[in-house]
Amino acid sequence: MCYHIAVHDVTQFANQSTVNMDTECTEKDKLLQSVMQGRLEFFRSCSIYSPLPGAAFQKNRDGSFYCSSGIDFACCNAIIGDKDTIPSDKEIENAIEFFGSHQLPFHWWSSAKNLEAKGFQFGGILTGIALDISNDLPNTKTTSKVQIKITHEKEGLNVFTNLFGNAFGMKPNAFAQFQAVSTAAMNKGEQVHFLAFVDGKPVGTATLATCPASAGIWSLSTLPEFRKNGVGSALVSAALAEAKKRKYDQVMAILMPKGMAWGLFTKLGFKEVCKFPFYVYGVSAKEFEK
Repeated sequence: MCYHIAVHDVTQFANQSTVNMDTECTEKDKLLQSVMQGRLEFFRSCSIYSPLPGAAFQKNRDGSFYCSSGIDFACCNAIIGDKDTIPSDKEIENAIEFFGSHQLPFHWWSSAKNLEAKGFQFGGILTGIALDISNDLPNTKTTSKVQIKITHEKEGLNVFTNLFGNAFGMKPNAFAQFQAVSTAAMNKGEQVHFLAFVDGKPVGTATLATCPASAGIWSLSTLPEFRKNGVGSALVSAALAEAKKRKYDQVMAILMPKGMAWGLFTKLGFKEVCKFPFYVYGVSAKEFEK
């Protein structure tokens, strides 16, 4: 069973700095909490640790969060709401003014169709998935051809950024910005970056967000010519092992509208727990289809 909910239903999770994962609840409730907490904490981390001038993180009177990383890439700037209400014209105008003052595109996690009248494009449906690792990690087939390394140094992060940026169609000016934010969050202990190698060639990326109350897998990418060769599975498995090492009980991920990694995650045991409609402003919604 899965939850199909709008982003506004997150009140009991997203407006808290932590989520009590010890209260009695079903497995699906824990997984849902993991996804809800994880998406907010990831964007919070990228916003508050970003060294870029356009970075900002704030909660507004309407209960929504502005999460600006400062990166010129809509995927990295978001409005996350915690109320099941349609935003007023004033709230929409405030959002446009806020991100416009930083000249940044952004996306709004919302099902409110009135956003279209203000110039937003419907981006599709994001799928929240999660895995319980409180007991054991999933059994996975490994291949010696794929090696996974955690990267810390500048050269490795540069390779990481180039692979991810090209895979997701990031603008050239955003590469250095993305690397700056990724480095800052890593240095604060809230991101772990993985590189996959085949015969010494870097072919894939993944990030484990290690925020205080949640763990999430982000920035998963593989070079097209190396897909379906176990690279993605190796990256996710490495991220899960690191999360287990750090004593997390659940790990979440957000799948893009095309859901190209769906088969990969479900084979490892991830379960769909919720869906998020979203709208994009300042750039074509096709940015999310990369």
